[in-house]
Amino acid sequence: MDLPMIKRKQSSPIDCCYLYRTALLLTILLFVLAPIFAEEKKDPEEERLRKEVYKYFDTTDEEAFGDAINKLRKYYKAEEKWHEMFTAWENEIVYDINNDHFYSALKKTEDMNDYIKINKHHDEEYRMDYLMGVFYGTRNNIAMCKKYLNQALEKLNDRKEYRAEASNIYMLLANILAFDSPDSATIYIDKCINISEDNRDLSAAWQMKCIIEFGKKNREGFMKAYNKNKSIKQSDAKDYNNTYEMYVEQGLACFKGRFNDALEINSKMTTRLDQLLFLTKIYEMQGDKAAEAEALKQLIKAREKWYGEISMMEINDISNDINLEQMRRETKKAYDKMAYVAMGASLLVVFFLSYLIWSRRKLVRQLMAQNQQLTVARDHAQEADRMKTAFIHNVSHQIRTPLNAVAGFSTILASQNEELTNEERQDLAKRIEHNAGIITNSLNHLITLSDIDSINIANNSEAINCHEFCREIATEFKPTNQATGFSYMSSIDQNVTVKSNKDLLKRVIMEILLNADKFTEKGGITLSSDMADGKWLLTVTDTGKGIEPGDEDKIFGHFMKIDDFSEGLGLGLSFCRSIALRLGGDVVLDKDYHDGARFIVQIPA
Repeated sequence: MDLPMIKRKQSSPIDCCYLYRTALLLTILLFVLAPIFAEEKKDPEEERLRKEVYKYFDTTDEEAFGDAINKLRKYYKAEEKWHEMFTAWENEIVYDINNDHFYSALKKTEDMNDYIKINKHHDEEYRMDYLMGVFYGTRNNIAMCKKYLNQALEKLNDRKEYRAEASNIYMLLANILAFDSPDSATIYIDKCINISEDNRDLSAAWQMKCIIEFGKKNREGFMKAYNKNKSIKQSDAKDYNNTYEMYVEQGLACFKGRFNDALEINSKMTTRLDQLLFLTKIYEMQGDKAAEAEALKQLIKAREKWYGEISMMEINDISNDINLEQMRRETKKAYDKMAYVAMGASLLVVFFLSYLIWSRRKLVRQLMAQNQQLTVARDHAQEADRMKTAFIHNVSHQIRTPLNAVAGFSTILASQNEELTNEERQDLAKRIEHNAGIITNSLNHLITLSDIDSINIANNSEAINCHEFCREIATEFKPTNQATGFSYMSSIDQNVTVKSNKDLLKRVIMEILLNADKFTEKGGITLSSDMADGKWLLTVTDTGKGIEPGDEDKIFGHFMKIDDFSEGLGLGLSFCRSIALRLGGDVVLDKDYHDGARFIVQIPA
């Protein structure tokens, strides 16, 4: 542990002062590990993993430490303790710095920063600046070190939960400025003391305060800080931190004029650069200029040697990294060849399986289509059979019943029974006429339905005056029940015309009116004429029995009747819709009307 932390000006022995890596990294160790043991731990596995890291942190057993730190990081990641996980990651980076693997430490710092940004751990973004400050500190780039450490403080933003982190950063800033800018160092160490929450941090901070006052040759300030540190040592020996104690004792000896004692303590230091740094300070305070100059010369040589060792270490790190990368590339090439072969084979298998699946699906689709066709044919056959049955039933009932009536009434009239009055004979004649009309109408419906596709609607552009058309129908239509009223209304101007087939359209409207008359015993029937959305709407509204829910769509089918005892074959509405569709329109039932039935004939305007 003999790497210098800070590079200084070399104008005089007092200005050319260094704080070295031993002190720095022990401070870092306090920061990254002290929170681990600050609280009582409830999870024994977590405590075991932490102690394992602490056990190997200050050793050169890189394999054992790497295994311990990786297990701790995996544990925290699985538990989603992200702050602790990043602290463990910092342990790994600091360990690399402590063992002169600066290139590796820098790469791991960048990896951690990328992970923080990608996973949006914004509270941990200060770590990149903190570690970059540490890195530049080990390279004696004071300006960059100070810049990054201050950026880290800005990102911490005085948050209480990060006081330990802020305390450590203030300690490092005081460390790097201790002899070069003692006034600034004093500000930082005072901030560190103010926010430190335990005696371990406080004792280290008061010792750093002693070192700064020693550099300023301020005996009063030194003794005050020394007594604070001594008080902690006496009251809480368990949490006392002796990181800088040897440095402090040399300062105390110098202030008391015991320079030989200071030199003796200095000779026991194991870190060469730290030893030479304080040796120059001891000779300076003693006034031995020659010894001070010699110590300074040895310090400069040691520093140059150390820089050379760092450069060689970094070159070796980079060389090893290049060799590893080359091995990775060669391994990747071999793996890629195998992957391409496997991918090719997989593609062939996938293609073959896809072809089999496609062929099978094609066959299944063909079978499904054939089944669908068979289902449709079956449904058509069943519908045809139903229609045939309905047809026979309706024809036999709707034609035979009035035909029997005609025959019976005719027989009565032909008997020339003198008992019949003229009024009775006229009534029989009307009944015969009515039943004959039923038969004729039924036969006309059958003929029309059978020939509906052959009906000529070539003349579909005849100009029809909407008002006159409706007035003509209103004149011809008379309800059979005298109790049923009939009215016509229109919202269309008298000169409006529509192009269509007048005769066929008239047949449709008359059929719907006759259908309304059939089911309306009281109330009234209304024919209305309106224009909406580019359509001529001819609406027939009655106050009859209406359509039962669920029968709304059925009534337009062939031979469909809502009342089996009513006259007709159940072909009227089917006929009307078929004609309307051929005219480019439609016939629909207004399902929102519940006081009877309302049919709307829609014709393109």
